[in-house]
Formats: sequence, C-alpha cells, structure tokens
Amino acid sequence: MGVQTSGRLDWHRVWFAIGVLLMAWILWQALRPDPAVALAFPYGDKLLHAITFTCLMGWWGNVYRTHRGRLVAAACCLAYGIAIEVAQGFDPPRDADPLDVLADAAGIALALIFLRTPLARVLVGIETLLRRRSSDPG
Repeated sequence: MGVQTSGRLDWHRVWFAIGVLLMAWILWQALRPDPAVALAFPYGDKLLHAITFTCLMGWWGNVYRTHRGRLVAAACCLAYGIAIEVAQGFDPPRDADPLDVLADAAGIALALIFLRTPLARVLVGIETLLRRRSSDPG
C-alpha cells in the first residue's frame, strides 16, 4: 500500500525542533551512568534500542516525506546510533556494543517498513486536525 509522501509540512520547523529534542533526550539517556529506562530481561537492552530507533526513524520519516529524504534520515539515524556507541566507549560506567548498532539498524529498517503504511502521515494528520479546529467557528 503506497502512501502519498510529497510536500513539506506546514509546521516543519516545529516538528524538526521536536525531533532534535527527542534526539537530545535519547543521547542523555544513553550517556547516563544508570539509565532511567531499562528492560530487565535477557537482551532487553537490544529490544529497547530497536524500539527507540523505530520511533526515531518513524519521527524523521514523517518529517522528511520523500524517498530520498527518508534514506538520508535513515543514514543519519544510523550514524547517530554509531556515535552514541562511540561516546559510550569513553564513558566508564557504559560500554560500546556493536550489537546495539545492529539493534538500532533493525529498528530503522522496521520504521522504513511502517512508513509504507498510513503511519507515514501521522504529522500530516495532526496538522490537518489542528487546521480544522482552528477554522471551526464553533
């Protein structure tokens, strides 16, 4: 099922800023000595990486809606995941784990699949709803 992906969002700058804040929160969580979010079962941290990067790529895939834009966003998300692992390698309570990058990549790939569904239009839908509400006289 294809989804129309052309056109720039009306509130592009707002969505971009929220995406940057999301990335800052992820970085903060990744570099904390004891992260506040954890899944306490075997490989729970890998699942958390995959979920986090599915959401991150899903966000950027809603902001950048062209095929090329999404490929660039995917590459940037993967580079971001690698950079986090490198930074964790210099942080004594944390450690770098190549399997975390693999989990990040799996999350990005899953998001790219989800972006072929109506989930690709979440931000468009929010903008449309808010536009309707602001023009509603009642």
